[in-house]
This record gives sequence, C-alpha cells and structure tokens, in this order.
Amino acid sequence: MKSVLAVALVASASAFVPAQNARMPTKLNFEYGEYDDKLWDQDSKKDVYNKWDPSQPRSTRNFNPFETFKGNSPDASGIYPGEVSA
Repeated sequence: MKSVLAVALVASASAFVPAQNARMPTKLNFEYGEYDDKLWDQDSKKDVYNKWDPSQPRSTRNFNPFETFKGNSPDASGIYPGEVSA
C-alpha cells in the first residue's frame, strides 16, 4: 500500500513540473516599411507611391500610401489601423 501511495504521489507531483523545452522560439517575419520610425509626410508618401508596382502583391514595401480603407490611411508600413500585421 505504501509503494502505491508513493508512486501516486510522485506521479501527481510531476504534473506541476514544467516540461523541458516547452517554450517555442518566437520568430517574427514582419518587414517594416522604408519610412518606419521616420517622418511620414507628403514627400515620403510620394516617394513610396512612385516605387509602388500595382502588378505586384501588396506588401510593406509595395503599397499605395494614398489608398484608404474605411476612411483610414495606412501607416508607413502599409498597415491600416486595426489590421493585423502579418
């Protein structure tokens, strides 16, 4: 009976010990726009607009800075307010 109790005690105690390598490494694949952390003024927007290629997929480096979505303009990375940055 004592051995069963000891085994049960050890088994239940191990449930509270974190498993080794339980953390997954975090990898962020988000590329910021050219003017991130810089002045995002009319001249910057014109520069991004001149580099914009509408035939290519929209990205943080390829977007129309004058385009609006629900009345909001994108930030310097082409992300709209409330939009999840991929």
